[in-house]
Amino acid sequence: MSDTNGHHPLSAADLAAVEDLSVIAVAVPEWKGKVYIRDLPADEGIAMNDEMQALPKGGEQEALFILLAACLCNAEGKPLFSGHAEARATLGKRKMAVLLRLQKEALQLQGMLDEAPAKNA
Repeated sequence: MSDTNGHHPLSAADLAAVEDLSVIAVAVPEWKGKVYIRDLPADEGIAMNDEMQALPKGGEQEALFILLAACLCNAEGKPLFSGHAEARATLGKRKMAVLLRLQKEALQLQGMLDEAPAKNA
């Protein structure tokens, strides 16, 4: 049975086989290259959100590094950092404007902002 749009009901096996996570390249001229940002699977997104919610008062700035640690990856989607402390140690020495731009791209890709992510690399 299909609906009026030609879509058919999906089984659990169909859902398990779906590849719906993407990796986008984002140009970073300031770093003379590009980085990759990945879609997070729901379980990782929930864990990331939980980690952000557990930040102590005044520690909200760590959310930037939590997000970028989760989303920055290689071209195959493997995370670049093992956690936000490692991301902070590396990225904390980089230009804030670039980090905020990457944060926006990552949030857009996760569907946490209304705008579509740029595909500019």
